[in-house]
Amino acid sequence: MPVSPDILPGMNEIDLLLYGLLVGLLAGSLGGLLAGLCGLGGGLIYVPVFLAALPADGIDTSLPVFASMVAIIATSALSCRAHWRLGHVRRRFLLLLAPGLAAGACAGLWFTLHAPDMLILLMLAILNAWVAFDYGKPIRPDSTGNTAGWWSFPIGYLSGTLGIGGGTMLVPLLRRTIPLRQAVGTTTACTLIMAVIAVVLNLASEPHWLPLLQKHLPWLTGAWAGILLALPAATRWSAALHRHLPEALLRTGLKIFFNSLALLLLLTALRQLVAA
Repeated sequence: MPVSPDILPGMNEIDLLLYGLLVGLLAGSLGGLLAGLCGLGGGLIYVPVFLAALPADGIDTSLPVFASMVAIIATSALSCRAHWRLGHVRRRFLLLLAPGLAAGACAGLWFTLHAPDMLILLMLAILNAWVAFDYGKPIRPDSTGNTAGWWSFPIGYLSGTLGIGGGTMLVPLLRRTIPLRQAVGTTTACTLIMAVIAVVLNLASEPHWLPLLQKHLPWLTGAWAGILLALPAATRWSAALHRHLPEALLRTGLKIFFNSLALLLLLTALRQLVAA
């Protein structure tokens, strides 16, 4: 397969494959850690890393978002398996949320073909800042959780648009009803179903995706392979931490992380604005 002309010069297919592998190992380690600790599918790591590391000029956000959703399938599958074995998945909430999440993610992923990069980065920054604020608040788990289903479509839409697994929104929503460990475990199962359906339906219905993926296939193959290699140990280790970490300490750590990531994304969006 010839290398696309917008790929950076001096890199052949083997170079792109190895470079993608190194990036994937880093992204998979960080994504797996987040997946086990707070129910994220890894998208909050994958999208910024893919945007920064893709060896091409003039790339838009749609490719990193789609590539992130593919990687999220592997991340959430491994994390869901670990949490399922630990008894952290609540089936009632899974059945309540999954249909709306999948429908919303399908629409949101298609929308990325028309969304400017700066908008995606700003949305990610705002979302992370809100999640950091939410994790800092004590929540009384006294709700029935019956209203959670109303939020499934908009959460799915934002997840598909931003290339994330939805944990940034689902976990804060569910922890108002069930303990954090079960909120995280249930979210990983919801994320797996949502990402699989969104990717498959978009590939089947939108003809623009396949040429875009094929243009960068060597690098993407390496990145996905690296993520798959790094994920198993990272997700098992981080999911097991829930047995040992106090919930208050876990919430504090997540608050610091989300605030830091929000600031980084905001600075990146502002840099793109200035460059434009």
